[in-house]
Amino acid sequence: MTETNAVGVALKTLREAAGMTLSRVSADAGVSISYLSRAENGQVQPSADWVRVITATIGANLVAARETEPAA
Repeated sequence: MTETNAVGVALKTLREAAGMTLSRVSADAGVSISYLSRAENGQVQPSADWVRVITATIGANLVAARETEPAA
């Protein structure tokens, strides 16, 4: 799994665990649904600042999520 895909999978896992929809996260974070979806699916590589905004919106920690992912 590439780093871009791993970040996307972690973001999607966190968002779903928080019970939040793409539209809610995008509205709360001020980002487009399209970009958020593409980031979750590994189609774009978001910046570190963008990832921090999303994880803060979700109320989660990306590092903790990455530590619980199964090994590839």
